[in-house]
Amino acid sequence: MRKISCAIVAASVIGLVGQAEAANLRFSHFLPPGHYFDNDVHAWADALNAASNGDITVQVFPAGQLGAPADQYDMARDGIVDVAWVNFGYQPGAFPIADLIDIPFSIGADRAVASRAVNDWYSEYAPTEMEDVHFCLAHVGPPGTLHSAEEVILPADVDGMKVRPASAALSQFIADLGGSAVQVPATEARQAIERGVANAITFPWGSLEFFGIADAVPYHIGTNFYYVGAGLVMNKASYERLSDEDKAAVDSVCSSEWAEKLGASWVEFENSGRAALEATGGHTVHDPTETELKAWQDAAEPSFQRWADRVNEAGYDADEVRAKLQAALTSEASK
Repeated sequence: MRKISCAIVAASVIGLVGQAEAANLRFSHFLPPGHYFDNDVHAWADALNAASNGDITVQVFPAGQLGAPADQYDMARDGIVDVAWVNFGYQPGAFPIADLIDIPFSIGADRAVASRAVNDWYSEYAPTEMEDVHFCLAHVGPPGTLHSAEEVILPADVDGMKVRPASAALSQFIADLGGSAVQVPATEARQAIERGVANAITFPWGSLEFFGIADAVPYHIGTNFYYVGAGLVMNKASYERLSDEDKAAVDSVCSSEWAEKLGASWVEFENSGRAALEATGGHTVHDPTETELKAWQDAAEPSFQRWADRVNEAGYDADEVRAKLQAALTSEASK
């Protein structure tokens, strides 16, 4: 009888420990504390806490405290963290369908529409591409464009240039145009441009001033070139050991609504950067004509073809996958 009682007590203690671990989720991302995105992450955490009636708390670890940017997905998969913000392009080729998001001119919509549509669209494929984690949501970061030390009007002007790209997809796009990619952190981009190591950068608007790059790149293309795909993933065991009620709370913040909200204040800051730069003077923003924009879009076709080849090789129909993204964008834009 005593043995049975001890066993019952032990089982109860183990159950309580499991619940305690599940109720305190470790969230990792690699942007600085106090960054606009970090603020949005805390808002997401507060919403989850409220939805779970206080059962779930979230401890946020910013600035890559627990691991490098490229390691975030693996950290969630392996249980080093419970939730991670993942930049899909930091693991080139790992998520062939998601790679479509990063291709220049793949998404011609404003960021709010783009994020909701990307989440709706990718939710169909994530269980296969990201089968070793619990997928929460996908979204896009701020739109970016090309900023340069010398004026650029057409794709041919990039030939021979050295460009700091925002993603692997943009690095390949620059190579297609005859340019070369210069891989330096954003914090070192200005120094690279001043030394001639680079003479252009693909970047959102507000961060030019934030990282002290603005004065080094007075020429800008005034249309959105690209988005960067990202999202939240969760350790499978961390999700599965939650109660049904707490799983429902997590599901409630893994939504297209939160795909739009997560990073929204960051995007607002970035988008305000263009007007701020133009107000300071000394900057030339070129808004492409329809013919010029078509030339840029055509220049991205090799990127789409490479993507399609990889997706077809993975067993999907690339034309169908791309058409579904466009359908999602059209649907969200009409709401």
